[in-house]
Amino acid sequence: MLTNWNGYDILKLYGQPNNRTNLNNPMTKKFKFAVRKCFLVLFFSLGLFSCDGYREITIGIVGDQFGAYDAEKSYQVMQQAVDKLCAKNPDVILHVGDIVESIRGIDTFEDFESNFRRAVTIMNGTQKPWLIALGDHDVVPPRYLACSPDRSREKWFMDCCQRYETPVGDKPYYSKNVAGYHFISLYSMENLHTDPRWGSIFLNKIKTEQLSWLKDDLEENKSSKGIIVLIHHPQWYVWSNWMEIHGILREYPVIAVIAGHYHYDQDDGLIDGIRYIVMGASGGVVKDTDAHSGGAQEYGLLKLKKDKITAFNLFEVNSDSMLELTPRRSMDRLQAISCMLDNLWKDVNLVASDGEKSLQKSDLTKDQQIILTSLANPIDIPIEISIEFPDTLLTDPVWNAGDSTISGYEPIKLKPGERISWANYSNVGQWYQPPALWQAKIISDAKENTQITLSVLVKLQDTRQRFIRHAVIFNVN
Repeated sequence: MLTNWNGYDILKLYGQPNNRTNLNNPMTKKFKFAVRKCFLVLFFSLGLFSCDGYREITIGIVGDQFGAYDAEKSYQVMQQAVDKLCAKNPDVILHVGDIVESIRGIDTFEDFESNFRRAVTIMNGTQKPWLIALGDHDVVPPRYLACSPDRSREKWFMDCCQRYETPVGDKPYYSKNVAGYHFISLYSMENLHTDPRWGSIFLNKIKTEQLSWLKDDLEENKSSKGIIVLIHHPQWYVWSNWMEIHGILREYPVIAVIAGHYHYDQDDGLIDGIRYIVMGASGGVVKDTDAHSGGAQEYGLLKLKKDKITAFNLFEVNSDSMLELTPRRSMDRLQAISCMLDNLWKDVNLVASDGEKSLQKSDLTKDQQIILTSLANPIDIPIEISIEFPDTLLTDPVWNAGDSTISGYEPIKLKPGERISWANYSNVGQWYQPPALWQAKIISDAKENTQITLSVLVKLQDTRQRFIRHAVIFNVN
């Protein structure tokens, strides 16, 4: 670059002047000024173009509001999450779905529309472009039937999308460009009342028409800076359903696929250069676990530069503290433990009288003992179990550890796989009913028609200390 404009510089640029060149001539000075101006304009133009091309984009992510027990509280959490998200100035906001409820507490279209209007008002209040992936709670009909032909709630949602200002067009799948990036929202509920984990898993897939649209959309936008795919169900849980879609996505500049549905966040890692992420809840019900293991309401912030993720941060809605994006292996472990704890309902009417174990249909009586047989370790690392209970109603708690007993007031540790026959993140069980692991006597002067609640706490240590808690209720007459 030229720094000192003198005759020598011009000689270097334009060769030897003829004898008539006068470097002090006013016309020559104008020429020098014009050349300098052109260089400056070109330099700053290239600089601005280059900076814009490499500018980082910030993407806000909002999780599920439903299922939930209280719609008002759910929308309060959503509003709080969106407000805090907007304070971080995202360029675009992605909602993973389940923004309304189609069954619980919804008797008429007017009920549905009222919630829809409330939710869309929150999203449009951001004054930011946004997308949503339609979820199961947005569209499923009241009667549970896999591949239900009843599309009345789906029609309600799509009608509301046309009545109010939303990004959704005439189909429940669509795409949008923001800041040179391409965003695709896929529809995972073409087969109603199906699920990649808890329902008819083989039916939870994308059909031919949507797949054809996806191929065309990707081809038309292959020159974008990068592509983000949004879908409600993490359909890759059934890889045979998702394999074809992944095979298509990897042929294009797809950076990430983001889902929701599970109400806990999860990092499913990098596959063929595509990051798979599950977002937690922003108002939906969550399990009683530590905040880093799905027990918190959250919102997310994803940052991209060119075709790379530079940061992905999760924030707890109330405290705004940073949360871990939980590894898939950790969440699979917690879900298996959760399934084991859910099995404790089988123990509610399982009692011991005079040393004999039996199953009864009625409530417990005071001469019996509460016993727990379904407790087990369904995972590959040790767990610690402790039980809290009202000592005004129960006494003499013990753990039956093999041939010996230990105090039931203390925790017990179980080895990997102990007392289990099969286990995965959706189903845990025993081929036979093992002996009671924990038991306690009912105090004889306990009042009749009493409820006894046991709080079962399971702890584990993998990348960090984690816990999950579960309540079991016994009725005593």
